[in-house]
Amino acid sequence: MGSQGTRVERPAKYQFADFELLPNQGALWKAGVRVAVMPKPFATLLVLVDRAGETVSKDELLAEVWNGASVEENNLTQSISALRKTLGEKRGENRFIATEPGNGYRFVAPVTRVEDQPGGTSESALEFPARAPRRKHWTLVAGMAVLVILLAGALFWTRSSAVRTMRRKSVAVLHIRDLSKSPTEAWLQVALAEMLTSELAASGKLHAVPAEDVARWRIGRKTNPETEPRADVLRQAHVSFGADTFILGSYLVVGACPDCTVRIDLGLFDANSGDQVATVIEEGREQDLLDVTTRLGAKLRADLGAGGASAAIQRWPAASAMKEYAEGLKSLRRIDPMAARDHLQAAVAADPANALVHSALADAWSMLGYGSRAIEENKRANDLATSLGRLDQLGIEARYRASAQQWDQAIEIYQTIFRLFPDSLEDGLNLAKAQFRARKIADSIATLENLRKLPSPQGNDPRIDLIAAQDAGTTNDFAKTRDLARRAATEAKAREARYLYARARLLEGGAMQTLVEPGFEAVQNEARSVCQELWDRQCVSQAWRVRGNELYYSGKFAEAQQAYGNGLGVARELGDLAEQANLLTGLAVVAESNQDWSNSEKNLKEAISLKKESGYDPCGEQIQLADFYFRTGRLSDAEGEINEAERETRKTGAHEYIGELLNLRASLARSAGRLDLAQELNEKALAELTISQAGQPITLVHAALSSILTARGDLQSAERQLRDVSESASPEVSATVELARAELFLAKQQYRQAAEAAQRSAAHFGQAHQMEESAIALVMEAGALELMGHNSDALKLCQEAERSAAHFPNLVPLLRSRLAVWSLSGDPDSQVPADLHAEIASLGNPELSLEEDYYRAARAKRTGGGDAKELSEALAKRARSLGFFTLARRAVSMNPSPTAPTR
Repeated sequence: MGSQGTRVERPAKYQFADFELLPNQGALWKAGVRVAVMPKPFATLLVLVDRAGETVSKDELLAEVWNGASVEENNLTQSISALRKTLGEKRGENRFIATEPGNGYRFVAPVTRVEDQPGGTSESALEFPARAPRRKHWTLVAGMAVLVILLAGALFWTRSSAVRTMRRKSVAVLHIRDLSKSPTEAWLQVALAEMLTSELAASGKLHAVPAEDVARWRIGRKTNPETEPRADVLRQAHVSFGADTFILGSYLVVGACPDCTVRIDLGLFDANSGDQVATVIEEGREQDLLDVTTRLGAKLRADLGAGGASAAIQRWPAASAMKEYAEGLKSLRRIDPMAARDHLQAAVAADPANALVHSALADAWSMLGYGSRAIEENKRANDLATSLGRLDQLGIEARYRASAQQWDQAIEIYQTIFRLFPDSLEDGLNLAKAQFRARKIADSIATLENLRKLPSPQGNDPRIDLIAAQDAGTTNDFAKTRDLARRAATEAKAREARYLYARARLLEGGAMQTLVEPGFEAVQNEARSVCQELWDRQCVSQAWRVRGNELYYSGKFAEAQQAYGNGLGVARELGDLAEQANLLTGLAVVAESNQDWSNSEKNLKEAISLKKESGYDPCGEQIQLADFYFRTGRLSDAEGEINEAERETRKTGAHEYIGELLNLRASLARSAGRLDLAQELNEKALAELTISQAGQPITLVHAALSSILTARGDLQSAERQLRDVSESASPEVSATVELARAELFLAKQQYRQAAEAAQRSAAHFGQAHQMEESAIALVMEAGALELMGHNSDALKLCQEAERSAAHFPNLVPLLRSRLAVWSLSGDPDSQVPADLHAEIASLGNPELSLEEDYYRAARAKRTGGGDAKELSEALAKRARSLGFFTLARRAVSMNPSPTAPTR
């Protein structure tokens, strides 16, 4: 087997030891980390692994790897030596490559051919518990888990402006130097790259790397493209983009503009050899820039063997608007949305009928957090796009549909484009992200897998892993999120794509934080540092939010407040209203933990106001405020905020928000003693949340339903609800589930298990800084201990609960604690203290009133009070009338019938 030039049919992947070799991507991975291998050693390894177990002669290797070129045998020896070093093989070890003296080389390690997993490394199928807080701290999740990926949102929505066909040559406009050094004409650098890229792709025979991608790559690099050796630029660009050819050049402005003349000199360079294969020169008046670039594009396409029609003239802004349009694009790419907005508004004023200008202005409004204005501009762009080519029209309409969250229509358009041109990484990324935003996670994953099949470097583009990490986060698989983000960071670093690197590291650190892994802080700090170096203030503000989240969960409230404040200052400087709202919500959570109720409410109200001002849905913050009102005992305010949030939710039909609002209404219904209504509302909430696949809220509703069913006496159904919950590393979620378990154990008279579950619940609530909820769990633990006869221990717990609850405005936990302390005290009086009774009555909470009756009856029985039987019978009757059948049975069991066994 294996004569000169022979090729074998290669699988998607080879596996040996802890290595994975991916022929289609040109990549070698070790234990999930990509290993750098130079092209010739990689090609040598591929031939040897293809024919594992066979001796491959030196002549065959030279023919296969060097394509018959005249090279010395020493080149092969050096490749083999480099391979052994890469594989970690020591001298004389021969674990992978054995030398056959006088013959050649043999790959001796066992090799597995994997046909069904093309592209990418294998990923762990293990599921780990996620750490994500409930609605009380829901906004904080953005810094700790999947929503961090939205930092890179602007990098995923790429423009598609020309017809693409399969397996075309690819070309990138790398850099056009400004020889004029005139700041007033610097805008030409952006305009020329943008227009030339479109011209190159005009015939549909070339794939032109988007000018935006090249610009971000150049901005993110540490080296100066003006002084860097050309060979180095070309070499790194080939690693990053994989293009076949690159364009480098310069322009010179002569005379006074706008009547000045622009001379443009361009060189076309072969990516593999670095040789200049063509030179193109054109000149013309600045006012005639479109004609000049049209002629340049035609010549370049001809040199590349891809002639054809030019791009439609009417797609570009008028000459009077072109400068402001180019400056706006430059500001967008440098993530300076305020400057971009100003330039693009000026461009709109100069050319109000141009679709591209309105589309770019929509990006600026979106980055500033003005969702409604972004939708308006995208709609204008869509309405004005009729004069453009069909693909331009489709791309602009898809962006409009996406900005308006019309995901089905956006997905359909992106699918149409991607089906036509499945070699287009940019269009595939657009589709995958739209599918993610529509919560069609399986479809998003499938699209990404198709993208991984593209040849390297497209197939291992770091953006693929970033979206995949986002997909993993929806299932709370933060270990997978971490691994994918880490892999994306490694690849981005190799490409010198520092914008992507910073975002990938920030996501990796957030996932590590959620998994409580050491070292996450260093990862996040590095990400923030890179963002600062790049003057990426959007990333910096969000990185401060991530840092604030970590400090908050560590109980370092003062430092968390400082971090959120730092981020808020940057977000305000940037003008990003949506991020300001996120950071204000973080400050609200810290204020609440510091028992600063007024500032907590103030920050949440300001966050809601900012969301409304920016045109974004404020429902998330409204739910947060409603929950705050409920937990601080302001039930009427909670109901009012729920009503307001429901009005907003009806506009969007967001299932997750609907589910959370129903859950809050269920809590209000239970406070009013309406267990039947609370159950009905929670069942509806569960249905809505299941549609949206909202993991943590679903778990919380299962726990709430279990608690209601336990109170209603349906213990079998209550237990089934708890069997359906997922394990969670979130202390608040775990605490709520454990509290429901404690109630169920108590109802089943399994007192030891009830005490243990309540103890765990109290500890988790303490970890979540919710001491009022911890007080409720302590009282429940005390109740179980009392029923086991450990009254002194129970009393101590109740006194601890009373101390914790005394600092909170919600009186229910405090009154429960005081009732329990009174019940366990030595005073033989069976009457609840008058002030305590009056406070309970003032709340109008039937369940708390029943608890008062229960404690009176329990105390009377323990102290031998003569009215114990009468009190327990009255309690049983009243509890049954309100639907609290478990409490009714407990009351009956206090005075069992002589003919009936005690349960």
